[in-house]
Amino acid sequence: MYLKTLINFTVGLALVASQSAIANEISDTFKGKTKLNLNLYVFAADIDGDISKGPISYEVEQPFKETLKELDKSYMAHLDLSKGKWGIYADRQYVKTSQDKQVLHVPLALATKLDQSSYGIYYQAYVSPEQTKDQYAKFIVEPTIGMHHTDASATLGALNHKIQASTDWDEFFWGARFKYNLDSAWNFASEITFGVEDTRSVQAYVGYRIPVFNRHLNIRGGYRYFEQDYTSGDFKWDIKEHGPVVGINLPIF
Repeated sequence: MYLKTLINFTVGLALVASQSAIANEISDTFKGKTKLNLNLYVFAADIDGDISKGPISYEVEQPFKETLKELDKSYMAHLDLSKGKWGIYADRQYVKTSQDKQVLHVPLALATKLDQSSYGIYYQAYVSPEQTKDQYAKFIVEPTIGMHHTDASATLGALNHKIQASTDWDEFFWGARFKYNLDSAWNFASEITFGVEDTRSVQAYVGYRIPVFNRHLNIRGGYRYFEQDYTSGDFKWDIKEHGPVVGINLPIF
């Protein structure tokens, strides 16, 4: 009886110690400063694809200079909050355009709105031990998962016949982010994500840090490819956006 009690006590103590060690390891991943960064950017996208509703279909082929001319409203921002190796982020992209043109002498009217928000979480799975002179890790790999919310609408018109269509959907996505810092002010970043509803995004940037009041503003330029292929009933939204991106990273704290 005494031996059985001793064995049970030893096993219980080992389990408690193991759980405590795991809890300490998880707690260690949150050690570090809390950081909040705001990214403001402009996506100079060429847009092409197909938008259709019922009997009316429109083939989109719009370079960025045309998008600028027909732009009604647009804003883009990315907010990133991190502590230790963990981080969460929210990205918002809103673009509304309208145009009137003729195809084979048939007057067409098209208005589109794309309102997309992405919310995600990431973990620094690998942080290189080498650091730059400004104490940035040289190479970082961050797997990420999250949720896209897309609200897309279009007004299609031909021969005085207009059809309005809109839909919204949520989709889970996963991917990875990569960062590389040089000993100088130059830095590189890239990201690739895949959504379960055929949303794909690839982007890569070159950045240059500028010291301002003991903070580093990061001026970035790069390229982004974004693709969505979604069908809901007789409404089809098959759009590709690709082009240069220019932005600035503002460290809040």
